[in-house]
Amino acid sequence: MKKSQKATSIIEAIVVLLVITTWVTWMYTIFNKSTQLSNSTNNKIQAIQIAKQWIEAFTNIRDTNWLRFSSDYDNCWNTLNYDSNCLWNNTSGDIQSWSYIIYRDINNSWLLGTKTSGTYWNWTYINDYRVWINNWIYTQTWTTDNLFPVFTREIKISYLQEDWITAWINSNEPKIKLTSLVQWADSSSTQAHKVELEQILSNWQK
Repeated sequence: MKKSQKATSIIEAIVVLLVITTWVTWMYTIFNKSTQLSNSTNNKIQAIQIAKQWIEAFTNIRDTNWLRFSSDYDNCWNTLNYDSNCLWNNTSGDIQSWSYIIYRDINNSWLLGTKTSGTYWNWTYINDYRVWINNWIYTQTWTTDNLFPVFTREIKISYLQEDWITAWINSNEPKIKLTSLVQWADSSSTQAHKVELEQILSNWQK
């Protein structure tokens, strides 16, 4: 009788232990998933801000070109990095259909740098398109304040062709399509996350 009671007690203890272990495991899984979801959501919010900021910065580039070269809106609205050779020249220094980074120079002017596109998991791509933060401004100028997880930002530019006959002179088209692509990786997925925003800018001063 005593042996039977001991066996029953052992079985009950094992069952209780299994229940507790299952409950703890379940709670840990729920907590871990919630943490991952929270981190992923925060990262997405930050990625949207990074993508939006670049569209605003590119708009600033266009507007600055208008201010600096007000005598020739036609050729200078989309000149690369404020190249004065754009004046009365429809082939010099235009921003081309390509992938770019954006950064600030020592005069706090927004500048573009050309890069070759690739995939997020390529380390060269991450280094080329890495996003930094400097004085609370997202930029692609190197700084010691690296963002983790690693965000990358690629700016794709294409011209909207209004006349197929002159389609080959793409940088003379009056409208630019901006695609701001921000990517990052975190523990919530084995795949890279991405945010992609688009904006159409036109040379309405023309």
